[in-house]
Amino acid sequence: MDRYAGYPINWAMSVGGGMIKLHPLYIKYNSKPFEDIDENIVKTDLNGCLATADGAAIVAYLSWLLRTKALLA
Repeated sequence: MDRYAGYPINWAMSVGGGMIKLHPLYIKYNSKPFEDIDENIVKTDLNGCLATADGAAIVAYLSWLLRTKALLA
């Protein structure tokens, strides 16, 4: 069973969060309110991710940050 589930706008993590909680990019953003997150920096971070199965969870998280910021604009 997959630990992560993707939805059109929402990103979800299983209870416990798996390894993503240790990822440097998750740690970078997880303590900031949305108003303090710069979309351009998130895009730069996303652009640096590898397109691999191992990168899928952090790519989904960063993409969710961007979609949520767009909803708040």
